[in-house]
Amino acid sequence: MKRVCVVELIVDEEAEKKLRRLCDLSSKLWNEVNYARLRMFLEKKGIDFKATYKEFYEKYKPLIGSATTQTILLKNSKAWKSFFRLLELRREGRLPPSMKKVSPPGFSKRNGSRTLWTIIRKDRYKMDGDRIILQGLGAIGWIEVKYRGIIHLRGERGELMIRYDTDRGKWYANIAFSKVSEKMVGDEWRRVPLRPKGNLTAGVDVGINNLMAIYVENGLTRLINGRPLKAIAFYWKERISKYQSMLNKYGLKTSKRLGRMYTKWRRQVKHYIDTKVREAIEWLHNIGVSRIKVGYPRYIAQRNGNFDNVHVWTYGYLLRRIGEVAEEYGIKVIYVDEAGTSSRCPWHGDGCGVRIHRGLFKCTTMSKVFNADLIAAHNILLAPVTPEPRRGVGGNGRRPGQGLNLQKEGCSPNLPTPNGEEANVPFQPPPSHQTNY
Repeated sequence: MKRVCVVELIVDEEAEKKLRRLCDLSSKLWNEVNYARLRMFLEKKGIDFKATYKEFYEKYKPLIGSATTQTILLKNSKAWKSFFRLLELRREGRLPPSMKKVSPPGFSKRNGSRTLWTIIRKDRYKMDGDRIILQGLGAIGWIEVKYRGIIHLRGERGELMIRYDTDRGKWYANIAFSKVSEKMVGDEWRRVPLRPKGNLTAGVDVGINNLMAIYVENGLTRLINGRPLKAIAFYWKERISKYQSMLNKYGLKTSKRLGRMYTKWRRQVKHYIDTKVREAIEWLHNIGVSRIKVGYPRYIAQRNGNFDNVHVWTYGYLLRRIGEVAEEYGIKVIYVDEAGTSSRCPWHGDGCGVRIHRGLFKCTTMSKVFNADLIAAHNILLAPVTPEPRRGVGGNGRRPGQGLNLQKEGCSPNLPTPNGEEANVPFQPPPSHQTNY
């Protein structure tokens, strides 16, 4: 299990001078090698990775050390190879038509100035109490800085990324852990990942009004409120809009204060998502769920991108956090296509049921109304899974079209109506019914 721990660096005058020099040279190295490779690409000569690597390795090795130079050059090479992979996928027609533009790696700049960052290889730094010691930095020598914060992970440490936040005027260190064995929860260390308490499967539908709608195969359901994200987003949208109007009067486009406002917005959104996802995954773990199938809104930003599903929802971060937190609890996550799941009747299939106002679904055959998000979560639970290596999605042993049909198996889905949608409705299937996932 891979994770990152972030701490704030407390630097004195001498340490900050060295850090600025180190990070400025690292950023400059990225920009120079990136420009050289971009020029080769645009001139259609083909990028000579070995020649450009050797050229800039020899140039920067004496300045920032061989290990740091090598790490940055290899990361730039990896970024270019990922770009070529996307181009190949586009030529093969495996990218959506809406993704018309695939851009090469960008430059390390912001508002016309180089961003300050560097990456230290794991054998070129060490932790000593409340200090981080960087060594093997070429002409810069070594740097010793104190840090503020709790390192809440134990395991095998990886690279150390140091960056300067211009909006806050502070230095931060991202400590990567390639293999996490323990995590601090409260005042105690807990081994991770945990073992599942059961073998149940749950379907999860992600959305805006309901951040998560959960349907467990034993009939338990749960709704996670997503409306506070709307309040956060529209609050900051109004404040930022007023402040930008004031800046425009003076002919300015941006400022440090504006950057801090965006930062606070992102922090509040992430905090809410982190809290709610952890609550949901912990609940699933406690009731014995070992696998969840999450409906993935494929290409929604390209096909139907708007303020709600890009800025309010931040579904990409939500899906990532679901996967990361579930991994800590030993729960396997499988992503499935959620298209049509909220408009398909779980009792009578296609052709029965319509979406009506306020996120409700009506079964026209029985003339009953249900929460559309729980309908979607139920259908996601039963959706067939096909392998999709690019997204890391694994199959579940079923061939396409072999999703379990509860009606045929002799029981109906236990979906609460809007009057009882607060969501913890127990359900016991008939003795003859067995769910085989």
